[in-house]
Amino acid sequence: MVNRRDAVLGLLFGAGFVGLRSLVSGIPAAILLDPRRAMAAADAGAAPAPITKPQYIIYSTSFNGDPVNCNAPGTYDDPGIEHPSDPSMVATPMTLGARSVKGAQIWSTLPASVLARTCFFHHGTYTVIHPDEVKVLGLLGQIANGDMLPSFLARELSTALGTVRPQPLSLGGAGAIEAIYYQGQPQAFLTPTTLASVLGAPKNGLGSANLVTLRDQTLDSLNAFARSQGNTAQRNFVDQYATSVSQLRTLQQGLLSSLSTIKDNSQDSQIQAAIILFQMKVTPVVAVHVSFGGDNHGDTALANEIAGHQTGVASIAKMMQGLSTANLQDQVTFVMSNVFGRTMVNGFNANGRQHNDRHHVTVMIGAGVQGSVIGGPTIAQGAAGGGGQGTTEYAALPIDSSTGLGSTSGDIAYSDTLQSMAKTLAAAVGMPSSTISQNILSGTVIQPALTS
Repeated sequence: MVNRRDAVLGLLFGAGFVGLRSLVSGIPAAILLDPRRAMAAADAGAAPAPITKPQYIIYSTSFNGDPVNCNAPGTYDDPGIEHPSDPSMVATPMTLGARSVKGAQIWSTLPASVLARTCFFHHGTYTVIHPDEVKVLGLLGQIANGDMLPSFLARELSTALGTVRPQPLSLGGAGAIEAIYYQGQPQAFLTPTTLASVLGAPKNGLGSANLVTLRDQTLDSLNAFARSQGNTAQRNFVDQYATSVSQLRTLQQGLLSSLSTIKDNSQDSQIQAAIILFQMKVTPVVAVHVSFGGDNHGDTALANEIAGHQTGVASIAKMMQGLSTANLQDQVTFVMSNVFGRTMVNGFNANGRQHNDRHHVTVMIGAGVQGSVIGGPTIAQGAAGGGGQGTTEYAALPIDSSTGLGSTSGDIAYSDTLQSMAKTLAAAVGMPSSTISQNILSGTVIQPALTS
């Protein structure tokens, strides 16, 4: 019987642990799997990758419907929107791109360099049902072949990033209600503590001495193959990827140090584990769960919302530090997008907020993201969640695609705001426009949210 450790290693590194051999040697897994094809491509001159500046993605998602939308930049210009009474939630000016905007004070505690690449995207999700998280991740059927947004992104980014697997991994799922599907198949959940215990094990883990031996065996095998082809260009092709022993030891020590800090399955540990998976080139997308207050019905004085925003922003700040330490600050994009937003009408939320299908805010942070507020809220009829005031509640405005501003006359309809967020995210992580349009069936890329 396959033991639990081998099952996890197989999940991470594939058949024959090709991903582990890729990690220790520096040779992309695709070359190890099919060296003859890779060598032939090198000999002929490999075609450029169709994705420029591809990004890994930490994708925070939650079926709770956290109140992120209620205190994000773009919600402080309307006195009809209720915010918690706490210093961390007071209206505070901050610079996002070329604009000075007001948001909760807690957001302003992020470094200016982080805010310069942070987008707050206002949109609808068109549902108030918790289990519809799976549908929202699938853009309510607006992704080709019924796929999910994180899975589509993972599939397309995998080759350009040279990851072992094209499927995303989930570290923060809450069972089937937050399952990540890839081409119709549910993906396994992996906890940070499991990752740490398996990879940090003193025997046969990343700390074992046989990693250098495995590196040498892998490189010797490929060099022998190249010599048999009699082609200097092919040997040089192997050499350009090869990790030196000193590089391997530095990487090994860094990974072991990071693994040793994982003691639980908290949101900070999920993020730390995601960074480790990217360093090992296991997957392009890791799903986590960063809370900003949760499903806050009965939240007296919005205390959970206040605390959630404080810990949530702190986790983002810690993530940015972790990415910098791993030298991945320009190679990883963070996105937080949940099942729905919360109600915001002033005077009806002292004892908690209700579900809001028409207004939600997705947060994106990355090298391809321009500091910005895209869209915005407006009072509207017909929001399913209500707020103690019938069906009058805030909804996302249509968006002017040329400016990114919310406007009743915007050319991007309210019904396309969710899909437009998805297309903009895809562009931010390096996806070419042809791939985006073929796979996301509606919506528009919002250029003001992007660096180029």
